[in-house]
Amino acid sequence: MILVSFAASAAAFASACSGTGTQPTSGTTCTPDLASIQETVFARSCSQQGCHASVEPAAFLDLASPGVETRLVGVPSGTCENKVLVAPGNPEQSFLIEKMKLAMPRCGLRMPPTGALPAEEIACIESWIAGLPEGSEPDGGTDAPSCETCGGASCVDLAADPSNCGACGKVCPPGAACATGACACSGALTACGDACVDTSVDVANCGGCDKPCPQGSLCAGGQCACPGGLEACNGQCVDTTSDPMNCGTCGNVCGAGKVCNGGACLASCGMLETCGASCVDTSTSVTNCGACGNACAAGASCVAGMCTCPAGTSACNGTCINTTTDPANCGACGKVCAAGTTCLDGACACPGGGASCGGVCVDTQTDPNNCGACGNTCAAGQTCAGGTCTCGSGSVSFAADVQPIFTANCASAGCHKGVNAQEGLDLSVGKAYAGLVGVTATQCNDGRKLVQPSDPAQSYLIDKMMNVDLCSGTKMPKLGMLPSPQITTVANWICAGAPNN
Repeated sequence: MILVSFAASAAAFASACSGTGTQPTSGTTCTPDLASIQETVFARSCSQQGCHASVEPAAFLDLASPGVETRLVGVPSGTCENKVLVAPGNPEQSFLIEKMKLAMPRCGLRMPPTGALPAEEIACIESWIAGLPEGSEPDGGTDAPSCETCGGASCVDLAADPSNCGACGKVCPPGAACATGACACSGALTACGDACVDTSVDVANCGGCDKPCPQGSLCAGGQCACPGGLEACNGQCVDTTSDPMNCGTCGNVCGAGKVCNGGACLASCGMLETCGASCVDTSTSVTNCGACGNACAAGASCVAGMCTCPAGTSACNGTCINTTTDPANCGACGKVCAAGTTCLDGACACPGGGASCGGVCVDTQTDPNNCGACGNTCAAGQTCAGGTCTCGSGSVSFAADVQPIFTANCASAGCHKGVNAQEGLDLSVGKAYAGLVGVTATQCNDGRKLVQPSDPAQSYLIDKMMNVDLCSGTKMPKLGMLPSPQITTVANWICAGAPNN
């Protein structure tokens, strides 16, 4: 019965593609241009109903409608892996020529199946291909995810990714998270330029962005203040008891041969250390702490000849920094928190109790790509609720919602239709359900089912559609990716138990 059925099907296919369609105008011969080829070769021998016609074309290759070049040149074969239908400038590498010249091409039947085209017609097509500009490549976008990738291999959420916030390459500063495509500093931090800062202690942004404190001063409670014993003169904290440019008061300059001693211009320093024209006590001077010229960090004091930052701060790059809150110096100088995290009590942490997965703060209770733990991805059709992947809601009809996807993208002669269906899987109406649900995938030796009811993550059909974890072969369909909503529809149907409804 199988042999009889195969013979009948082959005979029907050959009859449909037998060359009995519309003949070219009498006397018309093929010239090496696509218009002539479509008229004298394709119309007569290839584009009849049942073969490569405009309606339900075999292998989804329409050779009858206008725009045939876009369906041939540089386009991967829809039925044969790693084959290009027409390789510009290279007839020998063009699968179309292989299908026309060889009685047993690598995949499928000869074109047309009733016998070879005349040699002069094949030569005409070869001449057209040879004359095409070289360098064109198959459409590299057919396998690309239907999402923004910013040049990478994975989908990127521009609304939430701090490394691509609102646009590819726009990186949020340390301490900032990405919310609705905009960088937002966490907690009590404020965005100043390209950094999140604590304006209550930041000497460069004291009380607000771009409000620097005088050199040598500190910022406390958002207010600039010179350390004990110093005064603010012309934007600097100075010791008016020893500064020869501000001796005793701001702007009082000691004359030549004089030093500033105790706030007065005198001839000598007496018991104090002479540092240039200043008379200083190196045990307390923040500009000459312990020795002439040894200036303490901004905000520090000099105690017994040692520079000392206020409690809760550390000297980092010449400034006393609160390392308990500064995301650029979190817990220690130079320890920078990752984008999206903030500094809490000297440790980098995600705001709101989230987890850092791959340098991005996520909510593992709801994130389908990190559900319950970093890297735990829910299958298509599943959602993440309470840290667990669960089936989505809603009712999906196999007949009304799923079968039309197969019919439009998979169930074609040369693909998944008829006795010669790829892998013996017929996805046409009336055949698809029985061929999928609970059926072991022939490409795998691990017992995987094409459709495992209630478990899209273990259904090989979903793997084939998403081009992941394949046992062999290529994705479905070969040409292009199914739109994400269609894959989700199939996954939701499986999630619901794969009913035959």
